[in-house]
Amino acid sequence: MDTRLRVRGWLSVRTPLHVGGIALDPAEALPLATDGQGRVYVPGTSLAGALRSWMRGTDTRRDALKDLWGFVADGVSNDGNTSRVVIRDAVIATTTRSDGYGVPIDPIDPVTLPARHGVGIDRFTGAAAPEFLYTRMVVPRGSYLCFEMDIESTAEHRDSDRARLAALLAALSDEEIPLGAATRRGLGTVSLLTSPLLVHEHNLTEPAGLLALLNGRPAQAHLSGASLPDRRSLLKIRIDWEPAAPVMVRESGEGPAIGTLPLTTRLNGEFVALALTGGSIKGALRSHAEFIERTARGICAPGRPAEDAAPREHSDSFRAQLDQLPTVRRLFGSGRGKRGGGAGALTAHECVSRTEIPSKVWTALTDAPPGAVPEERPKLSDADRNALETLGMDQADHVAIDRWTGGAASGRLYSVLEPHKVEWEPFRLTVDLSRLGDEHDAELALLLLVLRDLENERIPLGGMVTRGFGDIKVSPITLTGDRWPNGASLHEALDDRDLNQAWKTYLDEVTV
Repeated sequence: MDTRLRVRGWLSVRTPLHVGGIALDPAEALPLATDGQGRVYVPGTSLAGALRSWMRGTDTRRDALKDLWGFVADGVSNDGNTSRVVIRDAVIATTTRSDGYGVPIDPIDPVTLPARHGVGIDRFTGAAAPEFLYTRMVVPRGSYLCFEMDIESTAEHRDSDRARLAALLAALSDEEIPLGAATRRGLGTVSLLTSPLLVHEHNLTEPAGLLALLNGRPAQAHLSGASLPDRRSLLKIRIDWEPAAPVMVRESGEGPAIGTLPLTTRLNGEFVALALTGGSIKGALRSHAEFIERTARGICAPGRPAEDAAPREHSDSFRAQLDQLPTVRRLFGSGRGKRGGGAGALTAHECVSRTEIPSKVWTALTDAPPGAVPEERPKLSDADRNALETLGMDQADHVAIDRWTGGAASGRLYSVLEPHKVEWEPFRLTVDLSRLGDEHDAELALLLLVLRDLENERIPLGGMVTRGFGDIKVSPITLTGDRWPNGASLHEALDDRDLNQAWKTYLDEVTV
């Protein structure tokens, strides 16, 4: 080692993050990784894997970038080399404050971490599929990861290491490298903060460089353009929209004053925002994609087992539904069925509201007031209700009707906080065309058909769509990448004759 390039900064968590730890009870939520001091953290191995995968781009060889990241012997020779990149464990904190040694002062409290729930929807019943409920603890948006990275360089590699580091830091700043699990569902988006950020170069070949290092005065690194393997081909889709009816994903628990509350994500200590998870958006699009292809083929989903069948048989039936259609499977992914599991090419990013809710107002909805009777639901104060109405939300009360008396059924009164005039960010989808390979026109054509129906208000999003929720108005939809490098509207993309022909050929030649 002649030179050491050192980076020390912070990664801001832009969407909830999950890096799994050790689960002691399979019935509990998937826990987060914690270090020996009980602090929630992202292991350096997880960070290194994500960064290396991005730098390799489309080069999937085992020894790609082996001069930097090292490689393992093939089992025949004694070759092999350790990585010259050193990445430290990233402790997660609520602020960017650190002590003189760079240790975060405000690590996040594991007890305060929220959970995210998900479920598979059976294509026959429209209800939850057996054995497909999953829950994971997540690091909330607005948290920070302490990021420390070294590259141990030599005179031979110094220039290329500088260039690669520059490209890596630019990608982290642009939110191009997600971390952790369920990144295809919008989790794990992080961004490198420009301040505080130190990028130093330690010259270890001269007395002056060693003294500067020991005195804490290393030179600023001079980074330049990168020479990396070909980048992955990505198609980015932006969907501007507004709700035509209340749109929400339901929070898992019940509130003390209003029973059903929309899912929220923390913006900072003073505000929260409503959230549509990437999993809910992706699930709705996938279900409609299956509907389109099965309609075009004139086939139904695989048959249901008998009512008295074991839960495992119902689970296997649902996996068969997910695995049945090749184009849908390649685009959206599949479970561990007969064909094996695998991530799809499409990523649905989490969508949050532009409407910001003061934390004090939201706390009044989620925390029971002192002295509240458990059997009675406390009434929301007029001040809090007026504040919610100003933000475009209001309480709606519903009741079930007794079929015998025609009156309200006993114990069947429930309330929902309906976000009817909330403003939202655009939906963002990303398709990894490199994962699909060179022949991806059929998958792209199917995705365009799904987007067409979304624009025509045929796909409701979020929860409680059978009760009038989830209707949206879409305009416009813009695609950027692949054959549309300068951007194109959905209508321009639908006029592509090659895609239309690829879809017809797929239906005629590929059997399921």
